[in-house]
Amino acid sequence: MTITGCNGSGKSSLIKLILGLVQPDTGELLLEGIPVRAGFPGAVRNHQIAYMAQQIEEMFFANTVREELSYGADGVLEKQGQVLAELGMNHFMDRTIESLSGGERQGLALAQFMIQEAPFLLLDEPSSYLDQSRADRLKDFMMQAHRSGKTILHVTQYTQEISWGTHHIDLDQTDPKVRSI
Repeated sequence: MTITGCNGSGKSSLIKLILGLVQPDTGELLLEGIPVRAGFPGAVRNHQIAYMAQQIEEMFFANTVREELSYGADGVLEKQGQVLAELGMNHFMDRTIESLSGGERQGLALAQFMIQEAPFLLLDEPSSYLDQSRADRLKDFMMQAHRSGKTILHVTQYTQEISWGTHHIDLDQTDPKVRSI
C-alpha cells in the first residue's frame, strides 16, 4: 500500500502510531490483532516490523559499514553479501559511516532494511537520496516482498511511486479512500 500526501497531511503521524512512538487520541491500533502501545516500538524490537526511516542519520550506531551490518545480524552474512552486491556496495565494508555520501548512507539503510525478515515492512520516503538504479532495486525488492506475502506500507510524496503499491491512499483528499492500483 502506498500512502501519499503533502507536508502536514499526517503521513509521519501514521508511521509514529504504527511504530508505537505515540498514542492515538482515541481508539487503538492493532498489529496482527495485538494492540500497539505507545513507548518503545515493540514490533520493531520483536522483528515484526522492518522500518526504513526518512531521516537515515538517526539509524546508524557503528563506525564502519561492516560493524553496522553485523549489529543484530546473526546468521545472515550470506544474505548481506548478496544484498550489498545487488546494490553495488560490497566494496564499502571497511569504509566509515561518516565517509559515506547521503546516497551511500541511504543505500546502506536500504541494505539493512532488505536483510531483515519481518512480515511487515514500513518505509518512510525511502527513495529520497537514492540514485535511479538503487530506487529501481528498492521497487523490485518491494514487489518481490509483496509476492512472498509481506505486508508493505510505503509512504511517499513522489507521484511516480504510487504504482509501487497495490493500493493507494491520498491523505490530501477530504475523504481518503483506499484505491486499488
